[in-house]
Amino acid sequence: MPAAEAELLREARLMLSLNNLYIVRMVGVCRSDDIMLVLELAPLGQLNKYLKNKKSTVTVKSILRLMQQVAQGMAYLESKNYVHRNLAARNVLVASEDLAKISDFGMSKALNYGNTYYKAEQAGKWPLKWYAPECIYFLKFDSKSDVWSYGVTLWEATSYGGKPYRGMKGAEIMEMIGRNERMGKPSDCPEAVYDIMRRCWEDKPENRPTFQQVAESMKRVSGVVNGV
Repeated sequence: MPAAEAELLREARLMLSLNNLYIVRMVGVCRSDDIMLVLELAPLGQLNKYLKNKKSTVTVKSILRLMQQVAQGMAYLESKNYVHRNLAARNVLVASEDLAKISDFGMSKALNYGNTYYKAEQAGKWPLKWYAPECIYFLKFDSKSDVWSYGVTLWEATSYGGKPYRGMKGAEIMEMIGRNERMGKPSDCPEAVYDIMRRCWEDKPENRPTFQQVAESMKRVSGVVNGV
């Protein structure tokens, strides 16, 4: 459909402008019966499925290293004034056991010079479990709302692909967050890593860390978790 093609080409233009080891590289655009994006291969697939299948062999330290890379990739997007809007473990691809890459830029927005956030015109079929309160209540997205999503993604990763807020509906999740309650620490997750999640889930965006700070924290804790 014409509208879908326009959206796909918009995503292609965005991806062509990005150049970072921890972001899936776009090779080109292919026109045949349909229009398709040609992306570099990440043969181990989505992070959540990879961790579910490899739970017995992937260490917590390896997971933290991959999630540190995700934080570095998001710090790059932050520096370029991009808002991802769809960060989740399903949208992190595993290129090798030691390399993760951020993918799915279909909902991403490049902020114009001087703009600090993007405001959606209307709500759609959004992944609410990964969204910060300001996204849901005010349709407002910026790098700090991406930080909230990173916290949920980090929870997924340290849960070996577990589903966040399992069994809860959107209204129940928002009530829980409104009471200043958050998801509990995954059983295999180090306390210091859970502390990073909690900081990502601060109610006020200004109290959340930047992605540069998250990346530095992840580097520090992954260095501490030796032999896990």
